[in-house]
Formats: sequence, C-alpha cells, structure tokens
Amino acid sequence: MSIYKHILLATDLSAGSTVVAKKAAALAKLHHAKLSIAHIVQYVPLFYDIGTAAIPLDMAVAENIEQEAHKKIKALVKELDLEKPSVWVLSGDKQDEIVKLVEKHHIDLIVAGNHHHHSLHLLFGGSLTETMLHDLLCDIIVVNLGPL
Repeated sequence: MSIYKHILLATDLSAGSTVVAKKAAALAKLHHAKLSIAHIVQYVPLFYDIGTAAIPLDMAVAENIEQEAHKKIKALVKELDLEKPSVWVLSGDKQDEIVKLVEKHHIDLIVAGNHHHHSLHLLFGGSLTETMLHDLLCDIIVVNLGPL
C-alpha cells in the first residue's frame, strides 16, 4: 500500500521550479500516486486609501500572465515526460486556493520549493510554504532552493 495517493506540485514557475518538479515526479512514481500541478497567480493591488486601488488590475495583463503560466507548465510536463497530470492555474489568495485544492481533490502530499527571502518579502504575505504550514491537513515537503 502506498503512503501517498495524490501529490500536488505547488509551483511558482521560477528557475528553480524544475528541481522541485523532478522531486515531485519521482515521489509520485515511487508511491504510484497521481501527480497534479498548481500555480497560483496572486494579484496584490497597491492602495491609496481603504478601498481605492492605486494601480487597477488590467484584465488583459492578467490573462497574459495566466496564459504564460500554462505554457511554462506544459513545457515542464513535457520535460518531465508526465502523462496528463491535472493542471490548475488559478488566481486569488495562494493560501486559500491551495487549501481548496487539497480539500476538493483529496491531496495528501504537497511538494513545493522555498527560497530564502529577505525580510521585505514577509510584508507581502510570505512564501507559499510559509503560508501553507498553518492551514493544511496534509503532509508538505519543502525543497530548499537557496537564496534568491
């Protein structure tokens, strides 16, 4: 019996994401588990005052970001020779979206990378792995990618 049945690769699609993806694919193969891939586009508008966005979100830009994410994931899937993984490119709060995916798709392991960020990064919500640690009821493997 396998320990894990459904593994989620939570990727930021950065340069180091291939290292993380290879480890997730190896774990899925080892456990004969389904591998899914998720990338969350988190829009953080800048505000002048409460409720007034300084930079309005251009929907065309948002669509381009999501299309580019799909292309990068498609290339990653091809590079790793994966057979039709479930792929989700979502927009919203990264923590909320990952929690929803885990619950909805019965994911029992998340594999994600973590860079060492400077303290300013913490003002903008921290890394995905930092935010996931508090709300998820599944295992998490964090691949250390070193400093940015």
